[in-house]
Amino acid sequence: MNVAPISSFNCFRNNDTCEIFSESVVTSQLLLVSNSNSSVYFISLPIDDIQLTTAAIQETTSSFTGLWYNRPMFSSCALWNPDATTFADQSTLGPYTHGIFIDIYNTLYAGSWGNSLVKVWPNGSSTATRTIQGGLSGPYSLFVAMNGDVYIDNGASNGQVDKSTLNATIGTRVMNINKPCFGLFIDTNNTLYCSLADFNNVFKVDLISVSGIQMMIAGNGSSGSTSSLLDYLWGIYVDTDFTLYVADAGNHRIQRFGFDELNATTVAGAMASGTITLTSPTGIVLDGNRYLFIMDTGNSRIVASSSAGFRCVAGCSGSSGSRADTLLNARYMAFDTYGNINNRSFYLLTMARIALRSSDQNWNIGGSSDEVWNGWSHVESKDNFWGCGNNIGMTLQKGDMICTYRASYYRPSFDIVKLNGKSASGSFSYDRTKSKEEVYNAFVEFIEKQIAAQSE
Repeated sequence: MNVAPISSFNCFRNNDTCEIFSESVVTSQLLLVSNSNSSVYFISLPIDDIQLTTAAIQETTSSFTGLWYNRPMFSSCALWNPDATTFADQSTLGPYTHGIFIDIYNTLYAGSWGNSLVKVWPNGSSTATRTIQGGLSGPYSLFVAMNGDVYIDNGASNGQVDKSTLNATIGTRVMNINKPCFGLFIDTNNTLYCSLADFNNVFKVDLISVSGIQMMIAGNGSSGSTSSLLDYLWGIYVDTDFTLYVADAGNHRIQRFGFDELNATTVAGAMASGTITLTSPTGIVLDGNRYLFIMDTGNSRIVASSSAGFRCVAGCSGSSGSRADTLLNARYMAFDTYGNINNRSFYLLTMARIALRSSDQNWNIGGSSDEVWNGWSHVESKDNFWGCGNNIGMTLQKGDMICTYRASYYRPSFDIVKLNGKSASGSFSYDRTKSKEEVYNAFVEFIEKQIAAQSE
């Protein structure tokens, strides 16, 4: 199969409000899935690898309860690390990975188009414990039901969607299709949705009804850019109120269809003023606050909305490729629930390599008000300083000495803004491989030298 690629983190602090938003770049087409605390997986096609990235979250996140898939509620000051390390390579899953799902127990399901199979990894394991393979031919997508049944696209050659139960060696047909489902989703009413890129529409079928009658609910089979038409759609996501979100790749936009509505509202991308420019988006996921996470495939990045606008989540270096901080042809994404008390993981799945962002960087660069370093305490900014660009305005205090500074995440440095109430300048670059203690101890030593020079 030949799949052509379709074709940065800002933070401000205003009292207790902190939002992260950005400009940056992912390459290729994607599809998203989510889970409950703060991890996201995505799949990319041509690189043959799965990547996984951790998020350093300043505040505890909480789950979107009552679901078997994950809807994390992120802290408004969540920070994601830019680099990934390899966990599994192409030999684990095979080429042309398509489809991913993660349940609330952090069981990970991922499909391989090239090997015509789906593999399952239990929580905490790097070894797949189950392989679903019988009767599949080039699956494009998958979704797991609440009871653990795995629904897998089998449409390219076999014209169907299959259901694989726990002990079955071969799936059973649950939906007839003429082309592959680029996206599958099961809503809370046990309705299965299929996005047909080749036919520019979305169908659904009630999995409880014995009739198996399919209903077209979005698009009409013709490509177009009006509110009722779609053009080569990819990922789909159904909210708990049955609102349907569609990654309308050919139209470079995300479409939102209200329940039983045939005309959509563009919520991101082309013709949606005040959002963000997208290029061939292929996936969409909602978090617990109903903010959008979008696979902006043509721009080689994942972006997300917030109360402050859009921000870059992954692939924020501005380029595409196989480096740890870039994405290439990523298409599918899912949240998981991993994380410690103050940190959560954000996972990305690219072809067949899973990579975890370095845990050494899982700390908030700006610090928090309860931290003390060499006698310097972090406090709220006494200068009402607002960070800009990639920066966070913070203040350190030791006795009568006060330093307000900016902490940059993508350019690892601290920039001094004020010393003892006077405007000041000075930049301290830090090594990402060093521990938090080493970085801060070196920084406060730098501050003290600046204060000493100021008083000379």
